Amino acid sequence: MTNSITCKDSTWLVSESRERELSKQELENLERHIAECPFCKGASSQFDVLFKQLDSYLRNSKGEK
Repeated sequence: MTNSITCKDSTWLVSESRERELSKQELENLERHIAECPFCKGASSQFDVLFKQLDSYLRNSKGEK
């Protein structure tokens, strides 16, 4: 992956980060893009909230069984 990533790349990397640890280069590119792109900065905040809610739901649903 190049040093400059697109918004689509950013979304893919955020999703991938849920499944695996990103490489140092991927993480640096993602962080740089989010810092520079107001749209992805907003999306990143929304992903954080969504993932926290999803994790909480999954923890709670495992406890009910």
